[in-house]
Amino acid sequence: MEHESDGFERALKLAEEHKFDELLEHLRVDDPRYGRLVDTCVRDERLLPVCARAGVPALEVIELLVEHGAAKRDLFRSAAHNGRVDLLEAARARGWSDECTYGVVFFAAAEGGDALAVLKWLVNHRATLDNHNGGLDGGNWMIDDYSYGAALHSALANEDIDAAAYLLDHSRDLFVRCSDTEPDKDIVIGVANEGALKSLDFLCERWGVDFVTTSVDLHEPASGFDPEYREEIEYWLQKRFKSPVKEHLMNAMSTLDTVKENLPEGAYLQIVRDLQGAYKGM
Repeated sequence: MEHESDGFERALKLAEEHKFDELLEHLRVDDPRYGRLVDTCVRDERLLPVCARAGVPALEVIELLVEHGAAKRDLFRSAAHNGRVDLLEAARARGWSDECTYGVVFFAAAEGGDALAVLKWLVNHRATLDNHNGGLDGGNWMIDDYSYGAALHSALANEDIDAAAYLLDHSRDLFVRCSDTEPDKDIVIGVANEGALKSLDFLCERWGVDFVTTSVDLHEPASGFDPEYREEIEYWLQKRFKSPVKEHLMNAMSTLDTVKENLPEGAYLQIVRDLQGAYKGM
């Protein structure tokens, strides 16, 4: 005899296989032994996120789950986390958003690692999305400076460079109270603690090599640096410190070439050998 959990596990498997037509028929079956399977799937809460990952192809199943009480915020959260702008738009068009949806989408997108399209969607709908409180801050009132920093940290920790750049470039577009984003030592330390080297390189471009490298103090216990990625960060710092020196040596070589005719005999070759030795020894 099929148990209630067997029906749910089959539903979950059909969702994972993207067999949504078959899943829809399966969910609509009423079994006198344990009631409606769709209600079981709503209570368990695992089916909705799986469907949300698939986006609009799973929309009919999602509509059935919402009709039977599935949390709409969970839908927005899952869709945003997986970068499913198509599903976010379908949910918005059906009037499923509430006063917290903007913030839910904002944070879930940043945590998901595929946030750029979702962040652009938020900017495009800022004037209308979740505008349930008489236009209070365009519906994005729950995001403050601290929360914005947390979202930026999430994007950088995921090495979602495009999303991080968008957050920095569009802070005022994403929420009202954001001031211009200044270099933040805590953000740098947080990214280093995640071992996100690509993001550290990105921050060097945006905030300057000196600011980023001096923010990561491996020898200062109070700096907040976690030793888990110490070896990786030490190697990264060594490369970063060497790069400017190599650049200066190359500039010195170029300058030397312009004045070599004025140097005493043999001096030019000796200086070149010394510069090359310094370069190779790095």
